[in-house]
Amino acid sequence: MKIKSLLLGSAAAMMAVSTAQAADIIIPEPEVVEYVRVCDAAGTGFFYIPGTETCLRIHGYVRYDLGFGELNQVTAADGEGTWNTRARASFRVSTWADTEYGPLRTYVETRWQYDTNGAQNQRVVNGNNPDWTLGPNGYRNAGEFSINFAYIDLAGLRIGKDESFFTTFTGYGGAVINDTTAGGYGPFDTNLISYTFNSGAFSAGVSLEQGSSNYFTDNTFGGVYDAHIGWGIDDYVPHIVAGAGYDSGAFQIRGVLGYDTRNNVVSPQLGLLRQGGWSGKIRGDVSFDPFSAFLMVMYGENSSAYTTWANGPVTAETLSIIGGASFDFTDQATFNTQVQWAEGNGIGDEWAVAANINYEITDGFIVRPEVVYYNNNAGNDVFGGTLRFQRSF
Repeated sequence: MKIKSLLLGSAAAMMAVSTAQAADIIIPEPEVVEYVRVCDAAGTGFFYIPGTETCLRIHGYVRYDLGFGELNQVTAADGEGTWNTRARASFRVSTWADTEYGPLRTYVETRWQYDTNGAQNQRVVNGNNPDWTLGPNGYRNAGEFSINFAYIDLAGLRIGKDESFFTTFTGYGGAVINDTTAGGYGPFDTNLISYTFNSGAFSAGVSLEQGSSNYFTDNTFGGVYDAHIGWGIDDYVPHIVAGAGYDSGAFQIRGVLGYDTRNNVVSPQLGLLRQGGWSGKIRGDVSFDPFSAFLMVMYGENSSAYTTWANGPVTAETLSIIGGASFDFTDQATFNTQVQWAEGNGIGDEWAVAANINYEITDGFIVRPEVVYYNNNAGNDVFGGTLRFQRSF
């Protein structure tokens, strides 16, 4: 009995010690998971990058265009017209952070596309004639890549790759696909340094721009430089653009002036090339739901790269007017149209009319059939159109 009592007592003591040791073990608490937080201050679609105070948005679109008609088609090797197609993927990344100086933003947009392009003319021997002539050789499909935007913006100070302030400050043309058929409303791609002040109702800005490309080329394969390409600056002086505007809500008015700082250049083959000069435009918008409209009056020296609607001799000045309107039939269907006229300065005026219906099949997915009429400098009537499918995200 004494041995049994001793064994039982020893077992009880060991259990008590084990229980006490177990009570002393610290069980670690599970780590707190930091879920993605929505960043409402930056706008729709932004979220905080975990562990930072920087907000991020990933967005873009996938698009498929079919061009048709004499104006928008391509020509096959046998001379027949056919569909002009383009598949594009646009990938955009935006960031936003609040700083002591104001909002710090970046924006990057890259585009990948598989395009249908009219093939370059090639030199062919015209029978036994030793002279070279230009011969069309159909179309070609190719993959393409571009960086359309890549800039930093701190409280209105913008640095990097953008589109010209001359074009963006007043806004693009109408909500049509073919909005530059008669020359458009200004140039696009450029590196720049710009500043925009915006008080809500009043805005103003200035931009210093590089332009894009500046070189001679042999377009006709004649062995000499016979054309000048681009509107890039030719020294350390940038192109200068300035604008101001007022927004009352239902009504907006904006104006912009651009000065192309290039100097005239002399080419042994082309002689004196006049470059540089002033261009300007003023735009008014009205909006009364479900209707909106705009009118843009543009005037500039033909020698200025900002006068993309120029006609006639380089020494002339060209006036152009663009107007457009949109009307929401329903929450899903909108009718859009645009008309542009540009004076011809002795070679015939230009007219371009485009109209479409933008139909949203479901949230983020639209189909947009568009037709275009163009009366060119020679007085010829040309028709065409585009059918667009686009999924935005």
